[in-house]
Amino acid sequence: MLNTAGLSLEQAPPFAVPARFFLTAPLFAIAVGLILVWEGATPLTSRWLPVTLAATHLIALGYLGQVMCGALLQILPVVAGAPVPAVHLVGTLTHVLLALGASLLAGGLWLGSAVWLWVGGGLTGLGLMVFLIPVALALMRARGAPETLLALRLAAIALLMTLLLGLILVGFLVGRIPLPEFTRWVDIHAAWGLLGWVGGLIVGVGIQVVPMFYVTPAYPTPLRRLLAPLLLGAIALGTIAWILGWDIQARILLGLSALGFLIFALATLALLARRGRRSGDATLWHWLAAMLAIIAAVLLWSFEASATLIGAILLLGLGVGLTAGMLLKIVPFLAWFHLQHRQLATGRFDLRIPHMGRLLAAAWARAQVALHLLAVALLISAFWRPELARPAGVMLVLSQLVLLGLLIGVIRIYQQQCRVLAESLPDR
Repeated sequence: MLNTAGLSLEQAPPFAVPARFFLTAPLFAIAVGLILVWEGATPLTSRWLPVTLAATHLIALGYLGQVMCGALLQILPVVAGAPVPAVHLVGTLTHVLLALGASLLAGGLWLGSAVWLWVGGGLTGLGLMVFLIPVALALMRARGAPETLLALRLAAIALLMTLLLGLILVGFLVGRIPLPEFTRWVDIHAAWGLLGWVGGLIVGVGIQVVPMFYVTPAYPTPLRRLLAPLLLGAIALGTIAWILGWDIQARILLGLSALGFLIFALATLALLARRGRRSGDATLWHWLAAMLAIIAAVLLWSFEASATLIGAILLLGLGVGLTAGMLLKIVPFLAWFHLQHRQLATGRFDLRIPHMGRLLAAAWARAQVALHLLAVALLISAFWRPELARPAGVMLVLSQLVLLGLLIGVIRIYQQQCRVLAESLPDR
């Protein structure tokens, strides 16, 4: 039984608004898988290679950006009771601009095209500003759970910082902005994007959806209230120290943020071990694997392991995996919820709405998780056995194709049920 207490479900935007983001995201991960098939282990040899930078941004902007923007447009009205102004227009513009911008930016990084970098960076920046301004207005009016709201507000600040730093780096790459110690600025950009935006949003959403979907106890109050501001504070102070060249202080501060994520991962594993629904489902494995990815990344970072290896674990094991797990939960839930509202609106109580469990093919969901975990295992192994990079790419492509097929299947059932509800309305 879902724990939906505290949700303002009647304020949710139409299903089509987040759905278009969710259906687009797997295409970017498929593109990364095809890059691995084409290039082999080359992207794993250095994070500074053009192909590596392109693949990183396809995941960070194309995959994670699409899902997280779509999810926020849905979460803010439901969790925070604050609908995003002009959500149809905002959703459409953000979706199109971000998809085109991420594609062109990745192409510009890979091919070294200044024009593509300019256009891709500009479209991405415009798309994210179209998203951030109304989202900021909604967050200012929000009156939901204080801990979740704080995490979401801080994540929005981190996204703005990531965007500004990214545009500065694009300006440097095309020769318009002089930038001393370029690699430092790249590290700062990555910290704000991965730790601040992605990490902050995972914390903010996780403290809400883990107890709701897996019927666990709530996260400890100190973690809910303090983790997000401490994470952002450590990243901000670490940024200042890094710019000033205080490397030791910067490493300590970023280490504190890593420790915060480690605590979150351990707390999540402990809560999942106490879940009320013992049977479990495929998405549970995504959560478990993602939390283990955080733990592995923190341990590797503490031993100064390869940044490329740590990035691969975080982007694929945490970013792609956890996002897929959320999609396999959230999309059926949204379809079921919107069908219930349509049933109320049409008065078709003679029809039975499919349960969430019937909207998603459980066997294929398990296959998706297995293919993803195999892709992660092969990719990590490819750092020592380069010939495994191409099989990892194949598994990534297959896992995302299955994910896309599952999401399309949910939406097709939703559309069929909507047509049934609209047909042959009883006489009044």
